[in-house]
Amino acid sequence: MSNSIQDTIAEFSKVTAEAKSLFGNLSSAQLNWKPASEKWSIAQCLDHLIVSNTTYYPSLNEVVSGKHKNSFYQNLKFVSRFFGNYLIKETGPVVAKPMKSPPAFVPSQSEIPATIVADFEKHQKDFSSLVHQLEKTDLENTVISSPALGIITYNLADLLTILAGHEQRHLAQAKKVLNHPKFPN
Repeated sequence: MSNSIQDTIAEFSKVTAEAKSLFGNLSSAQLNWKPASEKWSIAQCLDHLIVSNTTYYPSLNEVVSGKHKNSFYQNLKFVSRFFGNYLIKETGPVVAKPMKSPPAFVPSQSEIPATIVADFEKHQKDFSSLVHQLEKTDLENTVISSPALGIITYNLADLLTILAGHEQRHLAQAKKVLNHPKFPN
């Protein structure tokens, strides 16, 4: 298994353990509390990660099954390198300014069940299992299109970095909600 895959799975495990530890005993009201109407709750941060990660299942399953072949456009390395580097910077754990989520990645706007932490934990286990199956894949030369916008492409090595950073980012966002001075006790 490549270091990138091991590192990504380790990051998923770390994020999962921290989410479970911090949010596992919160009530539904606490999980769904928002510091402002336009801000996300802890539950929405976790739901967003489930929603956004799940959009990659079709592409990753195609790669794992051996059915994926890079298209002509996906083979334009300068394009996938540009988008990969851009998204690593813009969706990572620390960003200069918040980005609006593409519609495909938006979490539920209604009350999210209190099972969200357990749901997130199960999702992370399933997603890690899928990522683990990429171990024999050429991560640098296998390129997929973004589920949010097909013209955006990146190789799987960059995708793993994007996913790990994205999880760190939204865990930090959820922790800010938990530490908000008006967070309900």
